[in-house]
Amino acid sequence: MEVVIEKLPDIRVAAVREIGPYNTSAPQAWKQLSLWIAKNGLLSRHSIFLGLRHDPTITPEDQLRYDAAVSISAEMDNSGIARELFVPGGEFAMYTHKGSYNTLNEAWEKLYWKWLPTSGRTPADQPNIEIYLSDTNFSADKEIITRLLLPLQPI
Repeated sequence: MEVVIEKLPDIRVAAVREIGPYNTSAPQAWKQLSLWIAKNGLLSRHSIFLGLRHDPTITPEDQLRYDAAVSISAEMDNSGIARELFVPGGEFAMYTHKGSYNTLNEAWEKLYWKWLPTSGRTPADQPNIEIYLSDTNFSADKEIITRLLLPLQPI
């Protein structure tokens, strides 16, 4: 598992939250956010698509929070379905996963249970981040690229 430590800035995003198991909450959140993005014309070639996940090993499955998010450059009106959030920057363990979204949980488990114990690092109390780099309309499952970002406490 090839993991690199990256320092990243804060990111302003518009996000839609759903609660429940990730296999149902994530698609629901993305459906709502996609409609909101189209309605508000916010998509640009600079847009970054992120998923914010909470640790499923300490949160009951029916209470898991998932935020589907897209980067934005300016303040937004929080009266609609999406709300503005700031994803805190800092140091992250970054792993690039290639393959189906169905195998993301396995990749997270490897990051937590294989890499982290030998890294000398401690996770920060923040949501894990997935950055989606592939357009799934044009990518086969085995070619989907997702960047996993595990927030770390400063040394």
